[in-house]
Amino acid sequence: MANSYGLSSLTWGTIPYSGFVVSASTLNTKPGVIAEVFNESGQRVASRYDDLTNEITLECIINGGTAPLPGAELTYNSIKYETLSVDYKCANKDFEKVSIKAKNSANLTLS
Repeated sequence: MANSYGLSSLTWGTIPYSGFVVSASTLNTKPGVIAEVFNESGQRVASRYDDLTNEITLECIINGGTAPLPGAELTYNSIKYETLSVDYKCANKDFEKVSIKAKNSANLTLS
């Protein structure tokens, strides 16, 4: 039985770029708008969370690829995201590691 050790591939742009291996990921989901309704006593009786945004941080090992620029579209686990930032973490012998932050908003369709 083969084991992938939790590593995933990463592509971005209209022409898929390869050469990256995702070694860790963190997903944070938060609302852009929180609407709350209070009664006369000041007690919250209802709340609504809108404009959900998924922010993902990918720790990647570069294997022959070039890091994306902020604003570039990337696809991870079949979900499209907008690249927010790229931080080079370290260089060690034959590989480099980067941290890529990206977001996807519930009401935004990436082409």
